[in-house]
Order: sequence, then C-alpha cells, then structure tokens
Amino acid sequence: MTSPLSGLLLGLAATSVVAQPIALTHWEPYKDRDVPPSVDQQLTDPVLIGAVDLHAHQAPDSYPRQWDAFEVAELARDRGLRAIVLKNHWAETAGLAYVVRKYGAQGIEVFGSIALNTTVGGVNPQAVRYMVDVTGGLGRIVWMPTHDSEHEVLFNGDDRPSVRVSEDGVLLPETLEVISLIAEHDLTLATGHVTPDEALAILREGRERGVERMIVTHPILEPQFTWMSIEQLQAAADLGGFVEITSRTLRAEGAPRERAIETIRTIGADRCFVSSDSGLTGTPNHTDALVLAARVLREAGFEESELDLMFKENPARLLGLPAM
Repeated sequence: MTSPLSGLLLGLAATSVVAQPIALTHWEPYKDRDVPPSVDQQLTDPVLIGAVDLHAHQAPDSYPRQWDAFEVAELARDRGLRAIVLKNHWAETAGLAYVVRKYGAQGIEVFGSIALNTTVGGVNPQAVRYMVDVTGGLGRIVWMPTHDSEHEVLFNGDDRPSVRVSEDGVLLPETLEVISLIAEHDLTLATGHVTPDEALAILREGRERGVERMIVTHPILEPQFTWMSIEQLQAAADLGGFVEITSRTLRAEGAPRERAIETIRTIGADRCFVSSDSGLTGTPNHTDALVLAARVLREAGFEESELDLMFKENPARLLGLPAM
C-alpha cells in the first residue's frame, strides 16, 4: 500500500524527469548568469571595527558565490569585524561555522543559521532541532521561509514548490512549534520573505512565546520579499523586531535609498541594523558592501553613534553577544 507521503514523493520524482518550461528551483536561473567576477575593493572604514554582519552568503552553494566560507571569514577578520553569520537559503550552516572556526581565520566569531525552505522540509521543527544540536552549538538565526515562501513564489508567478507559514490569516501549527523552539533554545527569529501581515503575526507570536531577539527580514528591499509600509514597520518595531536594512538598498540610487533613509529616521537607528546580504558573484564583497552603505548614511547626515548602533551594537545584541 502506498502512503500519502510516498505518493507525493513518487509524483515529484515523476515530475522531475519531464522537461519543464519553468525552473523547479529558485536557483536554476542563476546557474548560467554571465557576470564579471567580484573584485575586492579593499575598502576600510571605522564602522567595520567591531561590526557584526548577520547576513553573509558564501560558497559552497547552488548559486555562483564570490568566495567560500573560509575566505569570507578571513576577509571579515582582516577588516576588523567582530562576527559574521553564514547564511544559505537551502541548508543549515551551523556545521560549516564550526569547521571555519576550527580550521579558518582566528579572531572572529562565526555563527550559523537555517532558512526554512523546501530543501529542509519547509517550516520543519526537526530541522531546527538538528541545527541546535550540531557540533559546536553555533546555530543562531532561524529564518522563516525565504525564496521558497508561498508569498514570493506566488508574487513571481513561479511554478515550483513553496512553503506556507499561515492559512486564512492563522499561523500554522508547525510555525507555532518552530517559534516555541526558538524561544526554548534562545535563538534569533527572522521573519523571512513572507507577507507583511504574516511577518507581524510571527513577531506577535514570538513576543508572546518569549523570543528575546527578532529580525524583520529586509522589509524594504523589493516587493517580492516582505514589503512593509512605514506604519507596518513601526508596528514591527513596537513588537520587538529590529528592521534589517541591506547594503544593496542603500547603494541603489533613487527611491530605494530614499526609502531606506526615511525608514531609519522614522523607526530610529536603535531599532534598525545594516547587513551586507552579499555573496553573489559580480557584487561587492561583504566588507566593501558595508563600507559603501556606511558612506551613504554619513552623507545622509547620520551620526557616528547611530552608525555604531546599526553596524555594531544592534546586530551584536541580536546574536546575544555581550556589549563591547
């Protein structure tokens, strides 16, 4: 007798051998991107000394990445960063963080994370439990679904598997269980690429269940991700969320940059942080991306004390690191 799960797996296997007009994975279109290699601009800035990058992509990955995790950690260490969090949309990185700490650059703290996409079973409590127990105990951030979120897949009109966090406006039982696990193990909750209403529901539930540290995942980057109004961003901050501002948003001239600056001024630097979210081949590396973002913020009139909050103090707090 075939179980429902077996039937589903057989169905997926059958589908996978048929030529598909649309990619079945988010990363498929990236495999053959024709872009120039990334170049280390060797930018330095006082803001890097003691900085923490909570969103650092690296190789190995299914995307073409600039440098591997050892190289990313070494570069960050050499430019003065205090810590980085390795992020992969498709696999946990706590184990990778352990290996980098043991055999790679010394003098920098390297942490791992997990994004709850299809490759780890979606919003899967067991995947979170595994990350917690990986050697070294270096898993820190749990992202709700990112590129496989139902919201992003539907927004882009993709014909591929997706992950839900809610149904009819109510968070699913597995979403609630994951939030409870985050609280139990003192992890950091990140909202992922969900709808604004879902992000607020996740933050609200996180606060009620005792999650101490919460990230609103780049909510002003692009509409295919979480795209929040200023009012929604303020509500997220009031629930205890820290609003992520990516370097790319600040580097983009025009409306994206203006919106990022408006967000920081309205919400306050004390509830925002800046991440590189770098790693794709052809884009600035992590440290260069942070420096370029800092330069934009200085030009916009932000004080050094505000930059310290967004590049150093707030991200360190979101990892549970002691103040320096």
